[in-house]
Amino acid sequence: MPRPKILYLYSQEGKEAKVSAQTQEPRTLARERHCRTASWWQDEELRRNKVKKDKHEDKNTVTTLIGEKAKFYGVGVGPGDPKLITLRAVEILQAIQVVAIPKSKMERESVAWEIAQSHCPSGVSILELEMPMTADESILQAAWQSAAEKIEAELSQGHSVAFLTLGDPSLYSTYSYLLTILRERLEPDQIETIPGITAMAAAAARVNWPLATGDEPLIVLPGIEGLEEYEHYPNLVLMKVSRNLPEVLNHVQRTGSQAVLATRVGQAGEEIRLLDPEEVLEKVDYLSLVLCRKPQS
Repeated sequence: MPRPKILYLYSQEGKEAKVSAQTQEPRTLARERHCRTASWWQDEELRRNKVKKDKHEDKNTVTTLIGEKAKFYGVGVGPGDPKLITLRAVEILQAIQVVAIPKSKMERESVAWEIAQSHCPSGVSILELEMPMTADESILQAAWQSAAEKIEAELSQGHSVAFLTLGDPSLYSTYSYLLTILRERLEPDQIETIPGITAMAAAAARVNWPLATGDEPLIVLPGIEGLEEYEHYPNLVLMKVSRNLPEVLNHVQRTGSQAVLATRVGQAGEEIRLLDPEEVLEKVDYLSLVLCRKPQS
């Protein structure tokens, strides 16, 4: 919304003096009038935004504002700590009409939903999307297609949809697969990705650990097979280490790296500690990662 032209009448010193002389107001009063006038458009903007928010929250009355298209949002809610969700994510959730929650049959509750729930309108609709825990590509493709169709059906009815994901939507998230499908079916301005704080960033912050400095590369590995070829890199982030923990411990021993084991970052049961390569660990939680840093020579 453009600012009213009257603002410039008081923002230029020459004209400000002229108005003060004509009205015979002291210069300080003229400035107070300027402040009141300058804040008018801000108050008006806040009022308009509140009306928009109210309309979005009353889903039965207004689904989308006139002239607006329903949008698909990929919302990163952070690693698990409700305090680590971004302001933009909160802003979207406060006005959303449908929340899409990816879940596997094994999951009882969605951690992402637990984080987002307090920010959503009371009457928000929940769209649960089953995501099977399997490596079978054909099963996964079918699940992604089914989820995309359900989201598209909501959008066609004028309901904006927020797909929740832990961490950041752009890093090893189911959202990326849905994005690939829906990008072919929606207009570019109907999709918005809201970044979030990753578990590796949060873990590093908890132990005051730099992920990389200067010109150092940072390698992020979703699996931990064949770590030998990465031994010359100074900084590694190893995701999903529960699959082959002995290989991780062997890597730490071979390279003399310092390592941090982070489990369920920001969630109940969180554990973040230095990893002793000599210790015997047979099993760690599925939501675990390891930060490795070679000592500087």
